[in-house]
Amino acid sequence: MKERKASVIEMSFLGMTWLRGPCTVYAVMKELSASESTYHRSRAGTAYQAAKRLEQLGLIERIEGELIQITPEGEAALRDWTGPDVPMMDVAHTADLLRLRCFFLASLPPEQRLEFIDKSLAKLEEFMPRCRNLIKENEKIGDYYGALATVCLVLETEARMNWLRTIRPWIAKPIESDWAEAILAELDR
Repeated sequence: MKERKASVIEMSFLGMTWLRGPCTVYAVMKELSASESTYHRSRAGTAYQAAKRLEQLGLIERIEGELIQITPEGEAALRDWTGPDVPMMDVAHTADLLRLRCFFLASLPPEQRLEFIDKSLAKLEEFMPRCRNLIKENEKIGDYYGALATVCLVLETEARMNWLRTIRPWIAKPIESDWAEAILAELDR
């Protein structure tokens, strides 16, 4: 039976061990749980399972009691996973739960649809300073590439706000006919 590859969270754990190591599993778990990323934060509790699996795969090893570090095989696996050839599945993957909810806006009364847009915009605007601050936090810990990765979070948050502002008039007054053409024409402007 072919053994499965390390999961995304396991590879994230491996990368964090490489960045911060030698370190403890607990230190990686704490960093995951403090993340602005709900993906990482919600998976912080799996840190010990991820470490056990990575150790079984020979990608990390225990040194000096509770300390772990990445192995040469782990560094090779991290390089292979990081790139440069990223699978299309990873390129096309987005987990935007606001966008997901947009598919089902017709289930809400019209006035609540606008309320969804306005409240979502307000929350994104509240989130933006936290995103920008992460760049400074990355500098404090000497993580240059973490700061560059965080630029995506800032631009993504700006794009989500722009998207909601763009569709708000169409929610307030739906386009009656040929709406695909009208939407595409607006996007092409």
